[in-house]
Amino acid sequence: MPLLLDGVAIAAGLAAAAGCVWTGRRLGRAHGRWLIWVAAALVAWAAGQSAWVIDGRDGQRPHRPTPADAGYLAMPVLALAALAAAPTARPRRPPDQPDLPPLPAGTPGDGGRGGFTAATARSAPAGPDVLGALTPGPGGGAGGLADRFLLVCSVILVGWALGIRPALRTAAQDGWERAIALGYPTGAMLVVLASFHASALRRLTDRIRILAAAVGLVLIAASTSLLRGTPGPAAPPALLGVVPIAGCAFILIATRRPAAAKVTERRAFLVVPTLLAGAAAAVVLTGVASGHRLDGVEVGLAAALVAGMVADRLAAARTGRRLVLRVDAAERELHHRAFHDPLTELANRALFHHRLRGALTDSWRTGAPAPGAEIAVLYCDLDDFSVLNDSLGPAAGDHLLRTVAHRLRHCVRTSDLVARVGADEFAVLLAGGRESPEVVGERVLAALRHPVSVGGRQRSIRASVGLAVARRSHETGESLLRHAETAVQVAKCSGKDRLVTYRPGMTSPDAGAHLADALATALRRGGRSAGFDVHYQPIVRLRDGRPVALEALARWTDPGRGPVSPGTFVAAAESGGMVGLLDDLVLTRACTEVALAYPSGSRLRLHVNVSASRITDIRLRDSVARVLAASRLDPRRLVVEVTETSRITDLGAAADVLSEVRSLGVRIALDDMGSGNTNLAVLHRLPVDVVKLDRTLIEAPMDGSRSANLRRSMIDVAHSLGAVVIAEGIEREAQLVELDRLGCELGQGFLFARPGPLAGLARIDENTGGADGAGAGCDGRADGDGRADEPQRWRRPS
Repeated sequence: MPLLLDGVAIAAGLAAAAGCVWTGRRLGRAHGRWLIWVAAALVAWAAGQSAWVIDGRDGQRPHRPTPADAGYLAMPVLALAALAAAPTARPRRPPDQPDLPPLPAGTPGDGGRGGFTAATARSAPAGPDVLGALTPGPGGGAGGLADRFLLVCSVILVGWALGIRPALRTAAQDGWERAIALGYPTGAMLVVLASFHASALRRLTDRIRILAAAVGLVLIAASTSLLRGTPGPAAPPALLGVVPIAGCAFILIATRRPAAAKVTERRAFLVVPTLLAGAAAAVVLTGVASGHRLDGVEVGLAAALVAGMVADRLAAARTGRRLVLRVDAAERELHHRAFHDPLTELANRALFHHRLRGALTDSWRTGAPAPGAEIAVLYCDLDDFSVLNDSLGPAAGDHLLRTVAHRLRHCVRTSDLVARVGADEFAVLLAGGRESPEVVGERVLAALRHPVSVGGRQRSIRASVGLAVARRSHETGESLLRHAETAVQVAKCSGKDRLVTYRPGMTSPDAGAHLADALATALRRGGRSAGFDVHYQPIVRLRDGRPVALEALARWTDPGRGPVSPGTFVAAAESGGMVGLLDDLVLTRACTEVALAYPSGSRLRLHVNVSASRITDIRLRDSVARVLAASRLDPRRLVVEVTETSRITDLGAAADVLSEVRSLGVRIALDDMGSGNTNLAVLHRLPVDVVKLDRTLIEAPMDGSRSANLRRSMIDVAHSLGAVVIAEGIEREAQLVELDRLGCELGQGFLFARPGPLAGLARIDENTGGADGAGAGCDGRADGDGRADEPQRWRRPS
């Protein structure tokens, strides 16, 4: 049986050696050279095993050296060479980490010293990789030396207690015999030590393959030491003959494993030195418990092991403390970088918003701010910075920005916050002080006007500064900063290089573009959900105060801005080409609501505005006809008012379009007569039924002056052309008396009623004939049947 096992072991060893040679040549010299050494070790062991079989040994070794000993003892030496030649990889920079040069001495944050500081953390990777960059790798520094020391002491102590000491005890006093008895366990112990060192402390490129081969070599060396190393009559158990066969199997598995694509991690092997130290301590304690008396070697190794463990713990504590300090410094640096601008070292927009909200909150809690204690924001935007940056280069632009930051810090108190909130935009938070914010703003402008040496030449700095002061208890940080930005835009549009203080109602010059976008979105949605509504203002007969018509007026409430004045959003619709959508929206809703509130039989007219830019569009008639058909409003009750939002360039085409609209039975009115682009040619060429005098003519003094003569003349001209006159903006009784005296038939204004929703207006009593009286001919002089009605003045709703 032993002979059969020896033969199988020799065949397995030669097969494993052949596999190592084939795999080593396939992997190449760099990654396969260690397998050639493994093959040499297996061949040496197979030669020794063959010599042992040829000598006819039955398990006992002679008391003299044999050729088999040469092969057996050469095997551990070649195995050590194989493990030493195992391929390793050097630590490499992560692919996403840039190749940065070292910071020069004296760099801000470095203090002119080496080591890790807030400045050196800038080149360290952010996030979880910071710990990896700051943690010393295993095997480096004092901790690595302590691990190596523990590993060596533990393996030697176990090898001495389990192998060398028993072999020396059973060996004779002959020098050759003692040398052989010492050589076998020593070789096996060195192979074990090299395997543990490679697994725990080296950066192997193919760790699993190398560990499988190391396990095989350890099994072969250990079994050989037990089977062939001890002379004497006692034969080892025959079962140990299977162990070298298993070792060869491990090596064959290593040759068949695919090559690793990357360096494998060794974190699971970092506890190997500690585990070996525990195993060595267990072996010593077990021997003591069994009555064994420790010899000098064991006592010395045990003492060295204890000293190594103490040194390892001290080194770990020191490393941990340094790591905590480095991580704390890295966290502080990351926090600084999150809230500061890296170029100017000023606060960034996030920190500025945080401090601004905190200052406003503290101000609210203390009540109304005392004079000189207001919270204010200075918003500074450099003028023409992009031109200088493009002409001189980014380096000159960076130098200019750092100079501006330095000057801003010296213009305010240390308690005030200076921040860079944009590419060339800075903000200053002023939290009270003896000086008014306007004085600080002027000082900032004066400081920035001093020339700066850039590119060997003196360059002037100009900036536009906006100031916003929180004077209301409900002011928010976002609104205050937005007001300051609006003031900056006004300063730039008014000539630059100046300070502008925000006033309520001030709008940014580019607000029209944003308003046009919001208006376009609202018009696409339509309806009340988009913020649109229609208000109505009565038009009354001046002779008796009866209401004869309602004018539909558009109103819009933007969700983000609140109510928007009609002049603002109508101008935005005109400039954005959306006035047609707005006109159709108001026309549709007004006709529908009036037709429902005052059905057929009523003569109450409805005036709806249409932009002058549309009266040359041949599609206007179709739009009006479609709305009338949908709402079922009598066309004779609809008056289309042409508003003067733009100049009418083609009077002929406008007259043709309005004539087609008039053919539907609709009346045509010319709005805002006496202002804007209205002239006598327009009044003469267009088919006009109603003329509305602009409120600027009505507001003029009623004292018989030139303004009164102008009013009289315009009323006479309109009457001579067969048109009815409506006066807008009547607010005083004196205006009503004079207009009636001049022959003006109709009027509207706050004296009668303010615009409002149709449901909120006082109900017009149809039975009194107030609506019908002036409705038939729109002349305001008599009812359709010529009867005279009792006067009934329109009362304003309370």
